[in-house]
Amino acid sequence: MFIHSVTNLAINKVFSANRLLNSPIGITTHRYNREGWAIVLKVKGKTIYTVGDEIVLSDSLHPVILPKGCSYSWKCIEPGECIIIEFEAENTETTFASFEINDNSLLVNNFSKIEKSLSTKKMCHRLECNYYLYEILLFLLKSLKQEHPHSKKYFALKPAIKYITENYSDSRITDELLSELCGMSNVYFRKIFASVYGTSPIKYLHNLRIEKAKAILRSDFETIEQVALSVGYNSIFHFSKMFKQYTGTSPSEYANNSSPYHNNDYRISKR
Repeated sequence: MFIHSVTNLAINKVFSANRLLNSPIGITTHRYNREGWAIVLKVKGKTIYTVGDEIVLSDSLHPVILPKGCSYSWKCIEPGECIIIEFEAENTETTFASFEINDNSLLVNNFSKIEKSLSTKKMCHRLECNYYLYEILLFLLKSLKQEHPHSKKYFALKPAIKYITENYSDSRITDELLSELCGMSNVYFRKIFASVYGTSPIKYLHNLRIEKAKAILRSDFETIEQVALSVGYNSIFHFSKMFKQYTGTSPSEYANNSSPYHNNDYRISKR
């Protein structure tokens, strides 16, 4: 499976680095709505993950990323050591990711460094753990082949992505507009977009808008209405509804908890 959202991961905290040995063979275990993110490498042996209709084999050269909120099942088909790094990150995507690598030494070595850092809790250990984890993520992203099966589709969708990126503050963006830019029918455009990005064009747009809004709310701003208009929402109600849907909190709560400028001092204009 291919993942687009890994490039946008902002790591908050590494919780644990665990080693699992001798998992029962042939027993299927289900996991629903995963609480946090994880990178898993089967150092020895083989495990099969099932996500929806897709089956992914994980072994020493095929690590996987399990996103927060995803549901899947897994079954060990060949016993051996499995290492898991659990972490929290800012990202609303829930797309399972599998990678093919030629050498797992960086993952194994960085896992050991994170494991040691978490156990000793020396000065700056959280920053150190984040650093080693970012190294792993960068290594995995670089391992992706240039000629990916989705390459032609990505190229075909470029006009839509470019337009969304440059005009996300325009509240008039629709599937129809984006499909016309790509020279496709609306139905085909949405189908191709979902196959590549794992979400619909409008959800992709909303996600971008919310990420932009979060950045503004962490900075200095005048009113929630100003933030809403800046990212393409004409009403505070709609903006607040979408923000809570994607983040689990209201814009004002997020601002108060995240920004040094707005501790209990946000303002909502009702013009």
